[in-house]
Amino acid sequence: MLVMLSRFCSTSTPGAPSSCVDLSRICPVVLVGGRSRRFGRDKLLEPLGDGRLLVSVPITALRAVFGSRVAVVGACNRQVAALADELIPDPYPGQGPGGGILAALEYAQSPVFVLSGDLANINADVVRAVAVGFLERPNVWASLAWSDRLEPCIGVYAPSAISSLRTVLETGAPLRSAIPGEHLRTISVDSIYAHNVNRPGDLPGQRDSDHRGV
Repeated sequence: MLVMLSRFCSTSTPGAPSSCVDLSRICPVVLVGGRSRRFGRDKLLEPLGDGRLLVSVPITALRAVFGSRVAVVGACNRQVAALADELIPDPYPGQGPGGGILAALEYAQSPVFVLSGDLANINADVVRAVAVGFLERPNVWASLAWSDRLEPCIGVYAPSAISSLRTVLETGAPLRSAIPGEHLRTISVDSIYAHNVNRPGDLPGQRDSDHRGV
């Protein structure tokens, strides 16, 4: 049985009234359709120092906020699919994260919170902040993390973004250009949480080159 966390409440000071936001209409999704070419093997199944697999980090972060209803989208190893609560079909294979985001939106017909599967340091606090940012601005097309740049694979997309995402796929434009500024909210995060793994040297604890990209 799937567990759904319908509301998140916080208080600014002890004894103060709580402020609550409804999370139930957001579908949490991990993008797992990458081919790991630069890594040389399936990076999502790479064990980390604490024994977890790389892909379990974003799954765990989403579950901590949304409960046990985390989906994955994209062609992936069965072991990866088994870690999630649901598998979303991907009608846009090989079209990058934009295809996965579009597939999730079309499937859910509701806002989706997306994380790429190779985010080694993402946590629930970042997820919660970005989700609340979206719910505070109900008319935006997306609420995305901003580190030292826009992070299109850490954020919430509304169904109103579907047309723009389709245009990106059709034209080959960068995913970062999908959401016009007037329809976008950005939430500042430390760049450590946006670090994604492209090569073995990018794994936590390794001396890495600063390779990140979408």
